Amino acid sequence: MSTVLQARDLTRYYDVSQGFLKPSAQVKALNGVSFELRAGKTLAVVGESGCGKSTLARQLTLIEAPTSGSLLLDGQDAALAGKVALKAMRTKVQMVFQNPYASLNPRQKIGSQLAEPLLINTSLSAKEREEKVRGMMQRVGLRPEHFFRYPHMFSGGQRQRIAIARAMMLNPKIVVADEPTSALDVSIQAQVLNLFMDLQDEFKTAYVFISHNLSVVEHVADDLMVMYLGRAVEVGEKNRVYERPLHPYTQALLSATPSIHPEQRRIKIKIEGELPSPLKPPSGCAFHKRCPHANQRCAEEVPELRELDQRMIACHRAEEINA
Repeated sequence: MSTVLQARDLTRYYDVSQGFLKPSAQVKALNGVSFELRAGKTLAVVGESGCGKSTLARQLTLIEAPTSGSLLLDGQDAALAGKVALKAMRTKVQMVFQNPYASLNPRQKIGSQLAEPLLINTSLSAKEREEKVRGMMQRVGLRPEHFFRYPHMFSGGQRQRIAIARAMMLNPKIVVADEPTSALDVSIQAQVLNLFMDLQDEFKTAYVFISHNLSVVEHVADDLMVMYLGRAVEVGEKNRVYERPLHPYTQALLSATPSIHPEQRRIKIKIEGELPSPLKPPSGCAFHKRCPHANQRCAEEVPELRELDQRMIACHRAEEINA
């Protein structure tokens, strides 16, 4: 299956003021992330708050330029593209945000908001735009009379359906969904997830699904990337990672996932300490101060992603831990 998106050593650094007469500090929000996204498949990105998930989303949607590294969209490097090429590339990548109400214009009717991407990026007539909008509304489960309503007149689940419809209006190759179900009731979450999967089957869209809910990820993902403090620590096929996680951080995350089936429950692994500050990350492996298996090498040497058991993993002691 063809690769639609390829990231290589992607970094994003921010300069942060520390106060009057103090030198500015640098936050390494993304610190060398590499992965591939296949057409029609879903890559889930998981990790604690502050691990760089949302920063990664801004890079993938071309909202921000990376500090270094390459981001290839259909073989074209976004970092080297000019303004015209970048505008064309942005139509291929769309985003669904965590809070649908904040991403919608409260003063504009839903029909107009859904037609806006077509107005800006296509030469369709007003009638053709309306036909396409109404067709997409029907696909996502909205009724014809919703065309003339405002965002405040909808429930949270309906607003997220509107946001998904808007993201799909240009038939993008990639949709980046940043915690798209976290603000919804559990019963509505299932409906929205099924809608994502139905649209993927119909349009063959590739998804980057960002979430902290590993139960949701297990339902939708084909591949999984676990991030910690700006780095990918384990990347692989979802079933393989869920059945036998190799990185200590992945093992701890999966052990904390609740299950109603006793045979699927794991022994809880408690992670000591707090996530380190990205202003002052620890030396060596970023996880070593919280890892029960860390040794002197972990404190001194940064582990690079390497292939092990048909996935990529960044851990010096993975073979010993999982022997």
